[in-house]
Amino acid sequence: MPSTASLIDDLWNEGVAILTTSFGEKYKILFSRPADFFDIVIADSFEPIGFITLKNEGAGTYSIVNDTKVNPHPSFINTPGHGIEVKNKFRKKGVGAALLSIGIGIVQKDWRLNSRGGDFKVVASDITGQGLGCYQNFGFVIMEGMRVSSGYYNDSGTVPEINILAGRASFFKRLKTRLRI
Repeated sequence: MPSTASLIDDLWNEGVAILTTSFGEKYKILFSRPADFFDIVIADSFEPIGFITLKNEGAGTYSIVNDTKVNPHPSFINTPGHGIEVKNKFRKKGVGAALLSIGIGIVQKDWRLNSRGGDFKVVASDITGQGLGCYQNFGFVIMEGMRVSSGYYNDSGTVPEINILAGRASFFKRLKTRLRI
């Protein structure tokens, strides 16, 4: 499996990359930069399974899009306003964390190449209970509010490695991988 840094470089330069997990599963990752947005989609061989959209807010701040007028991916039903989404059958497998890792890696690269001052920060707002654990495990500082939870990530130099769990790997396949047979 390629490192997150080399995957980010491939996406930045080519707009597409293939992520092969330690279990041999392959995911296609697509990246585009319309205006001040950074759009990343992960797909398996059949369909898109997750996406993240970030926006450059200026002065080193990037936000995970949370705008109810925007639905950047029509293949995801009922997702207007969500800047990160993973289809139900792919949740709890590390896809959301992979999207966060890739998204933050992309905006870190943009920040380093185009920095005009300011500290690096990625802001997430309206974090639901469903995604709270993912953000906390990733390293976001969570700010609890009365109606809206938000958080931020401000490490400009480190992105955790991607670890998508096997979706259909049998017990013996997982054992072979662990024992490196």
